Amino acid sequence: MRASLKRALRIATATTLALCAIVVALRLWPHAPLAARIPVSTAVHAAGGELLRLTLARDEQYRLWTSLEDVSPEYLQALRLHEDRSFRWHPGVDPQALVRATLATARGSRQGGSTLTMQLARRLHGLDTRSVGGKLQQIVAALWLEARYSKHDILEAYVNLVPFGRNIEGVGTASLVLFGK
Repeated sequence: MRASLKRALRIATATTLALCAIVVALRLWPHAPLAARIPVSTAVHAAGGELLRLTLARDEQYRLWTSLEDVSPEYLQALRLHEDRSFRWHPGVDPQALVRATLATARGSRQGGSTLTMQLARRLHGLDTRSVGGKLQQIVAALWLEARYSKHDILEAYVNLVPFGRNIEGVGTASLVLFGK
């Protein structure tokens, strides 16, 4: 009995180390930044700084890339509290939230179970996640994003893709278009 337990422990340790090595290799392997995958608009400003014109991005959205450092920390905190409280700790998928959402759906109500990373994966890949197959694709894409990019990169891409109504996307664009700031 004791030998089989030691063997199982060695196998679990080796498997964990192999998975960690794969994740490290994926993270270090050269890849394009998420910003390169997201089309952006062009803003034309007057000498005084006021916005004169904002062009549509190639996907017909108004979107200006805003670095995470330029986004209000209060907004980021509110976003994480409302959308994904465990963002800093999960590997892209929150199994507890998925089970909670599944049970709510089975009872006839509606509750989201997607993490910020899953929402980003859906937006980046244009996934229809209303079916089981679509949700599984979203989960795999979220795990892939988490393996390749840092939490900083994922959150930055999310705040640049979050919809604000009509065809305005991204917190920086919404701030500029809706509030002139």
